[in-house]
Amino acid sequence: MVDSDIPLVSISCLTYNHGKFLKEALDGFLIQKTDFPFEILIHDDASTDDTVQIILDYQKKYPDLIKPIFQEKNLWSQGTRALSATYNFPRAQGKYIAMCEGDDFWTDPYKLQKQVDFLENNPDYVACVHGAHFFDESLNSRVETKFEKVKEDFDLDLFKIFHESGGVYPSCSIMMRNTPPFYPKELLRFPSGDLTLIVFLKMKGKIRFMKGLWATYRIHANGVYQGENRGIKNIIKNRYLIQEYYSNLSKKLPKSSTRRLLFIFKVKNYLSIMYLKMKVLVKPT
Repeated sequence: MVDSDIPLVSISCLTYNHGKFLKEALDGFLIQKTDFPFEILIHDDASTDDTVQIILDYQKKYPDLIKPIFQEKNLWSQGTRALSATYNFPRAQGKYIAMCEGDDFWTDPYKLQKQVDFLENNPDYVACVHGAHFFDESLNSRVETKFEKVKEDFDLDLFKIFHESGGVYPSCSIMMRNTPPFYPKELLRFPSGDLTLIVFLKMKGKIRFMKGLWATYRIHANGVYQGENRGIKNIIKNRYLIQEYYSNLSKKLPKSSTRRLLFIFKVKNYLSIMYLKMKVLVKPT
């Protein structure tokens, strides 16, 4: 790597009332051993617990690394979506962007180095992801996931992405090339960005899944997209937006096989919407 003060990787972290977990996330960034500089971009969405103070304490210790934005009002509750794409991606100086929310954390000190090495040596790949352990706060224990069964690296394909509705990678594992214009404006309104982001990247190029378990993804009641707390109406809205976006996208794709995959996804998406609507209508007795 070329020695430079300009960060090669920009770490994008969103926080909201993550004080209980945030130190683990920040420590996971700081333990990274790399032969390149990186920066930590934090966007706090008006936390009401001790999250802000924790960020300020870490920023005081690492002023050249930690670069926060603090909102005075909670943007998510006001309908603003895609906070990473809106507030962190545009200020990212790095050639690559790595993502990790404030309730998850990295466990391998060479995670960034291994992902950068792969992307530097494979310019035809637009992103890479990896496995992670899952920790369920309600059980106070790790839970086994499909990622622990991955024995070798592989490339993500559209069929797998659509078949699993985007759940093919832990969100705290992704590293992608920062190549503006990075994110289409029409995607900024989606309540859930994981599926949208991975399909958008797959349309741009290849994505490698790396077999290592280099992070921990936390399952807890206050997660934005976890459990019933995320709100069924939000999920339905997101599903409709995805349906609309990929319907328009399929018209621009020349390959019939890709169109068939999009059709399969649209059918699965429609069934998911119907199920969620029924869940709203039928109250448990």
